[in-house]
Amino acid sequence: MALEQASWTHGHAVAVEVPQNIKSEWRAGFYIRLVGKQNTTNWLHFGIPTPVIVDDNRLAIDSVLVRMRSNSTSADITNVHVFDGEKRIANHDGLDLAPSAFTMLRFSVPNRPEVLWGVGLTLGVRFSGTTDAANTMEISAAGADFLP
Repeated sequence: MALEQASWTHGHAVAVEVPQNIKSEWRAGFYIRLVGKQNTTNWLHFGIPTPVIVDDNRLAIDSVLVRMRSNSTSADITNVHVFDGEKRIANHDGLDLAPSAFTMLRFSVPNRPEVLWGVGLTLGVRFSGTTDAANTMEISAAGADFLP
């Protein structure tokens, strides 16, 4: 099925759930660079601009996407959760994703539910390195694909 809409937000728009677990963050025009404190986890939240109705048709969500890279396998994504308003509509857990070059990661939303409120994309992250460099990740964008 052809996409109706694709909607993205920039990486520097992220909200960090537990700021005290981040050693530093640098928001630049091209991405956010996060350096996590050693042996911590965190949740990163993105509000995705959500076209709920287009031409009198309610849209369904097909997938969410993240464009990111890590300095090492010690700064990785462990969870991807997708919300429509207050309801979690997808979760991908037990992940270990730390691409060394900017990569677009796609995660399906099972059953392609209609979107009622607004899409929230939450990333669980882990920082297990022994140096700041090893605990660094950069996120340039997050988005979602919508179907008619």
